[in-house]
Amino acid sequence: MMTEQELRALVAEVLVLRNANQWREEDNELIASGAALSSQVGGAEVRARCEELRALSPGQLVLQTDMETGSYFAGDGTAIPPLMALGAADSEELAEAWGHAVGLEGRRLGVDVTWSPVLDVNTNPDNPIINVRAFGEDAGQVGRLGAAMTRGFIRSGLHPCAKHWPGHGDVAVDSHISLPTVHKSREELEAIDWLPYGIAREAGLESAMTGHLLLPTIDPDNCATVSHALITGILREQLGYEGCIFTDSLGMEGLRTTIDSAEAAWMALAAGHDQVLVDYKRPPGESVEAMVAACMDGRVPRERLRDAVARVRDLKRRLREAPELPPEDQIRANIADVGRRVANAAVTLVGRLPEGGVKAGSRPLLVIFDDLKRHGVGVAEEGVTGGLEGIHPLATIARETLDCDIVVASEYPSAQDVQRIESRAEFATGVIGATVAHIQSYKGEGVRLPVKQMELARRASEAGLLRGLMLFESPYALGDLPKGVPTVVGYGADEFSLRASLEALLGRRECPGRLPVTVGR
Repeated sequence: MMTEQELRALVAEVLVLRNANQWREEDNELIASGAALSSQVGGAEVRARCEELRALSPGQLVLQTDMETGSYFAGDGTAIPPLMALGAADSEELAEAWGHAVGLEGRRLGVDVTWSPVLDVNTNPDNPIINVRAFGEDAGQVGRLGAAMTRGFIRSGLHPCAKHWPGHGDVAVDSHISLPTVHKSREELEAIDWLPYGIAREAGLESAMTGHLLLPTIDPDNCATVSHALITGILREQLGYEGCIFTDSLGMEGLRTTIDSAEAAWMALAAGHDQVLVDYKRPPGESVEAMVAACMDGRVPRERLRDAVARVRDLKRRLREAPELPPEDQIRANIADVGRRVANAAVTLVGRLPEGGVKAGSRPLLVIFDDLKRHGVGVAEEGVTGGLEGIHPLATIARETLDCDIVVASEYPSAQDVQRIESRAEFATGVIGATVAHIQSYKGEGVRLPVKQMELARRASEAGLLRGLMLFESPYALGDLPKGVPTVVGYGADEFSLRASLEALLGRRECPGRLPVTVGR
């Protein structure tokens, strides 16, 4: 007969804390007491936080984060292009290099697990939360590139966890806001959404993160997060994912609006998960106690708990056997080199550039639209912790190579912004436009451009002033830009993508990339 103390020690292995600022003291107490032995990490001081948590804990921790665009969140980190840039480049060599470079960077910061690659097949152009996070819309390509990235991660010693099983690519709802329903037959799911998981599994991928999704054709009664049929029956037993299976955050409204999140913690374990990311919108101790109670009274079978713990401990053993890290300066130089190579290979031209690139005359005006509060904030971050300060990075890059006037405006231009742009345009010999169609959790949009931006671009085009455009992040916003104006798509908002796109528009580099998604224009 297992004692409560022994059971709590097992539960500690499967719980993942959020490391949220509002619960920092309680998180520290749970870690120090051994009540939880995994945590998400992130933020500017991620390296110091990893060291602090490890010093507090009586046991080995599994520290996890989202590195979909490199180490953008770290104070000394490097943001690199997102996965759709790799789809545009369509290079398995670059995808593996991306995984290896990001893997070494994650380990440099103290991280054990990255929640990537994203294996969603983005077939819905109105998807407000996946978009450039995916390689593209072709399931075979997603599988190939995901497998290559997996090989890179494994070689680096950082454990990859793909997402979002059973497929978040064909929805028009952000699961941070509400629960999406995937209306597909079993045959469609196997041919599209699940195909990349099979291909990547053959490359050595063994872990997946599930999404908060409802699939009526498979389990009409349960969100995938708590569906035994989907997690154990298909992902584990049919697709052969024998490693740790992770939930997405139980603090997302797609789950919270349908199930009590503390109850969902034990239900997710019973369904087949081995790492449960507890709700950060309530005290983490509530999820700990709900999990313990369910394991004590048999709602979670002891055999299932022991099985999950065995998988977590096996992962910890292999993490201890990770290869030695290269010197820090080599790791940082490598991720920057990969970021540059991916951006250069991905940059995509839509339309025709004049010979020698765009020419805007002797008094060019560069107009940049961006979310000035969230620029540089990761796509899945749910709180605004950073933002744009000082000069926009694209403006800095432009001033290195182009003698031009520059206006930086909100993505939702105010009347003052519009007046400022139009008054400066009166004195310009040509206008170059740049916009960032950000994909962001809880935003619920971002796939398309705000109406005022579209109107300004149309008027500049009709006046014969608009010489060229740069579009960053969502390529689906191409449909909102004036036809006939050469447009360079950069996919990311990192400095490598910004620089490559401007150089391409000015005719200083080729545009080898191809759109990996279908865009109506």
